[in-house]
Amino acid sequence: MKNDTPVLLSISMLISGKEDMPKSLESLLYFKNAFPTEIILVDTGCNPEQRALAEKYADKIIDFVWCNDFAAARNAGLKEAKGLWFMYLDDDEWFDNPQEIISFFQTGEYKDYHCASYVVRNYRDRQGKMYDDSYPSRMVELLPNTVFVGKIHEYLDPFMLPKKAFSDFVHHYGYAYRDEEHRKQHTMRNVVPLLEMIKEQPGDPRWFCQLAQEYFGDEEYEKTIEACKEGIEDWRRHAEEKITYAPAHVASLYAYILISLEMEKRYEEEKVWLEKAQKETPYLELEVMAPTRAFYCLVAARLYSHLKDYEQTREYFRQYMDYLEKYGENRILVEAGSAAVVEGVFQEQLLYGTILMCTEAAIRMEDYSLAERAFFRMDWMNDPRLLKQNQWEKGIVEGSCSVPYHPLWVKILQTLVSRREGMREMQVVFLEAEIGFKQQGELEKLFRLNRLVAELDFEHSYILTKKIVWAEKNPEISTEEERREKAAELLGQLFEKYPEDIFDIRPEVWDAAERMEISCEPYLLQMDYNRFRRTLEVWCRQSSPAVIRQWDERIGKWKNQNNIRYDLFMVKCLEGYLHHYEEVCPSLSQTEPLLWKYADAVLDLYRPFYKEFVFDEVPEILAEEAQLALKLKKVQQNREKRDDLKALEAVRKCLGICPAMGDVVEVYAKMYRDEVKNQSQDTDEAQVELRYLIAALKRKAKQQIEKEEYQTAREILLQVQQCAPEDEEVKELLEQLK
Repeated sequence: MKNDTPVLLSISMLISGKEDMPKSLESLLYFKNAFPTEIILVDTGCNPEQRALAEKYADKIIDFVWCNDFAAARNAGLKEAKGLWFMYLDDDEWFDNPQEIISFFQTGEYKDYHCASYVVRNYRDRQGKMYDDSYPSRMVELLPNTVFVGKIHEYLDPFMLPKKAFSDFVHHYGYAYRDEEHRKQHTMRNVVPLLEMIKEQPGDPRWFCQLAQEYFGDEEYEKTIEACKEGIEDWRRHAEEKITYAPAHVASLYAYILISLEMEKRYEEEKVWLEKAQKETPYLELEVMAPTRAFYCLVAARLYSHLKDYEQTREYFRQYMDYLEKYGENRILVEAGSAAVVEGVFQEQLLYGTILMCTEAAIRMEDYSLAERAFFRMDWMNDPRLLKQNQWEKGIVEGSCSVPYHPLWVKILQTLVSRREGMREMQVVFLEAEIGFKQQGELEKLFRLNRLVAELDFEHSYILTKKIVWAEKNPEISTEEERREKAAELLGQLFEKYPEDIFDIRPEVWDAAERMEISCEPYLLQMDYNRFRRTLEVWCRQSSPAVIRQWDERIGKWKNQNNIRYDLFMVKCLEGYLHHYEEVCPSLSQTEPLLWKYADAVLDLYRPFYKEFVFDEVPEILAEEAQLALKLKKVQQNREKRDDLKALEAVRKCLGICPAMGDVVEVYAKMYRDEVKNQSQDTDEAQVELRYLIAALKRKAKQQIEKEEYQTAREILLQVQQCAPEDEEVKELLEQLK
């Protein structure tokens, strides 16, 4: 810049070589290239390479030996400033195209103000998804007596109005801590100078407020409460000395006590302190203290929500929403009349949580206006902070079911299920509410829940089941025949759209169909066979024997004709039972009848689709389970002949054929081997066959190792080790698999 050109803005930055310093320095060029700007860098610890980078951007660099005093370091830069205005920031903050600030100076608007604030976006994760905005006052018209105060959390004084509030913001990742230890280190770094400031400036609640902020951010709630109590007493002791202070800092001491007591679930103490705060906060009646009054309403609404006092919750919540609508966009007033935690009174982090907590009270009190204006202030579709809030969403659902039906409740629930991942989350909430209503015998609430969910417009199997249940009882459908037709139509959709979910559908749906005499067989037989098979493959493994029996009985009632789907279902039921051998068939005498029945069912499934010679001459072209079934029949035949030698040989041939049944066959082989061992200790032929079986299992394990199927190989070897604990080869193979 030319020497005779007045500098409009001096920017001072403390630099110590932080990771984001290059971005911070580069972003200063937005101002440098737009209007006369000087950049003053205060070097508190850069290495030579970082210093060389800084010199490319700076008009002046000041060397400063760090002395644990941020105000001293800031004042070193401030002292050199020549601009009409002054701005400061750190080397881990950077702007993205700050057009409002640039226009402020280019148009001459700066002449109408004495100070300004921009937004600091404090990210809580390195991905930049979770953040809080703060509005520190970092820009002032430069006066001869302008100075920084405070060893930590320093501030500019004087700071005269009028004030300009910019929406331009800097990115700041300083609070996205690497780990818990890093976070605690940051807290302790700040606590020490704050304790020094408390001693040096008695009676000023600002420093206790900042100390409470550090403890609260570290989730040290008891320390927060004690610091605030001490700060209030310190302020009172020196009040008569007429020490200058901001009432907002006193208010924040009360606010931190209240919110910390909430975190500690000490609600009765919180009630006492809420009353004290409303009586003792200085100048609370002034308009500038409106943010504090709003904060007290906010914590009161949250408090009584926890206590399930819905009338008190609704009243304080309504007052808070009134303050929000009146002052929520008035950043100048909020910044002037708040500090620390109170500053966030209208910000999304507190706002969203409070609305989630208190909407239930508005619903239970049937305050439609309050529920609607509060709930729909939130950006439910795009804000990730609104996910996984089951506790309060459950309250919204239960509240909606506790009062007479209203379309607004459907509108609210529709919003909750429609957001990203919303239905997955809300299905859990709906099911918990449903189970709770049934256990408590609250049938009216259950009736309302079915209606509310049935009216949701969302493609999901759970909602469709509720539509079926509601169709049976819907008073708006005049005749039984119309209800039956509607339910039948919905059942058809259920089988067509969600075949993978059929076996997870709650019994009430099938009970309703049975009461309305709707046959489910046509829908079952129209299901895509391959999708039906894939569903059964998963279901038979994951379901308990009790659930399998329940479905066996249910589908038995549906069956009026022969169909491959019934044959497949029988196979998978038996397979499911066998996989639960510890519960269903823990002994050989219980396992074998089930295993033979399984083999017969599998062969019955496949025989209609192959010529008989295939089963005898080329069985290897059959599906794996059919090949296994044929070999199991060989085992059965030899067992019936009591030819243990041939039976053991047949069992050996069953191993490894069908991976889906591999564990079942291995368990059966062990059961049979143990029986042979117990009954024929002295039979050489049986012992020889046992050795053959062990050798076969070891070969199978080696094959699995070659295929890199290490887990399967390990399971086989562990089975072998149980019957041959001294086998050194097995030990070596297991050692290799570690």
